[in-house]
Amino acid sequence: MNEFIKQNREFWSQFKIKNGDKKLLIEEPGRVMIVHLNAIFAMIINQARGYVPVWLCEDKFKDFKLLRSYFPDIEIIVFAKNSLVRKLRKLYAIITAITKFPKIYFTKNILEFCYDKVKYGDILYDSYLHENRVATIKKIDYKLLKLSAICIFRHLTIKGVLKRGDYAGVLVSHMVGIESGVMLRTALRYGYEVYLRTGHHVSRLQRLKGIEEAYDYPTKATPTEIDGIIAQLGSKLEEKFSETLQKEVSGRGNPNSLRAFSGENRHYSDRESFNKKYKLDPNKKNVFVMLHVFNDHPHSHFHWMLFRDYYDWFVQTLNFAKKNNRVNWIFKQHPSVRNYVTKDVCIDNLFSNCPDHIVYINEDNQIDTRSLVCCADLVVTCLGSSGFELPAMGAIPSLVAGDNPYTDLGFTV
Repeated sequence: MNEFIKQNREFWSQFKIKNGDKKLLIEEPGRVMIVHLNAIFAMIINQARGYVPVWLCEDKFKDFKLLRSYFPDIEIIVFAKNSLVRKLRKLYAIITAITKFPKIYFTKNILEFCYDKVKYGDILYDSYLHENRVATIKKIDYKLLKLSAICIFRHLTIKGVLKRGDYAGVLVSHMVGIESGVMLRTALRYGYEVYLRTGHHVSRLQRLKGIEEAYDYPTKATPTEIDGIIAQLGSKLEEKFSETLQKEVSGRGNPNSLRAFSGENRHYSDRESFNKKYKLDPNKKNVFVMLHVFNDHPHSHFHWMLFRDYYDWFVQTLNFAKKNNRVNWIFKQHPSVRNYVTKDVCIDNLFSNCPDHIVYINEDNQIDTRSLVCCADLVVTCLGSSGFELPAMGAIPSLVAGDNPYTDLGFTV
């Protein structure tokens, strides 16, 4: 790390921080990769707008040399764990959460939870799944109460910091989760700009100016924007599509693409061999249900959804499939499921006594997603990329269970 800090400082010394009259509050340091990307984009914003970077830190964070290897004179705000203000703020958050909890408990409507006119129900629901490593919420318990208090406390903390300084806005790496998600929405609630930096090895920056934008999926394209891209590309559209497709299938798009199109996955180039392998009736159509990782923030990407969560969608779809033998149902596990452990569900057990017209392709026996171009008649998903990949690659229609990044673009039901 010391060698990295030394070389990092040498690299960043070629840039001079612009000293404007406004500051940019950066979320707390986490993974080194996220720290690095946040620093890059903080510098870009500084050079473009003159906002001076300020790093927010918990008192347990000690590696200030790393932060200063980017910006030597950067202001670092460290929360004093035992300060009176922090204790009073925490007490207020707990009391407020307790007063709000009966409504959640009796209505079972977690998604409607809000504080200070900001909706946090989706963050509360999804944080419960993520923190407890569960697929769904089976009962309303004290863990939800605790998370709602943490959510309110985070809101109060960010509000307090922003009100005490000359800030233009904040920089966060996610729209989801209590740390980034609440920081983002709190800033928008009080009229500050939000710079959302998303992605990892391919990163992008969005500027949000209104609270209504906090609930939009990052980089969601509108029909007008898509029409503009098509018009601009003109005769080069097919060439650009092929170029983009090749990037995805070669694994250079994102980590999920790398797994979905991995050379280790079996690729089927015809329906006959696929049906024979899985003993499916060749006279029936093939419906592929592309599973989600259940605790990967199901509500934080939706304006609306037909089911309680990804697990509810899966269970109801499986139960429907068991009663409908007019088609073959192929449930394909998400390629990144190993990264999202759920303690309350064993998927293999749910498929143990299924009828012959249902097949489950688990994470150990993945097929290349390109196989679906030859083998599928319909793709079913909630939010998955398969909902636009298969229509694009093979004109396979997709059926989606909620609002998503490709809603209203004309190729899904």
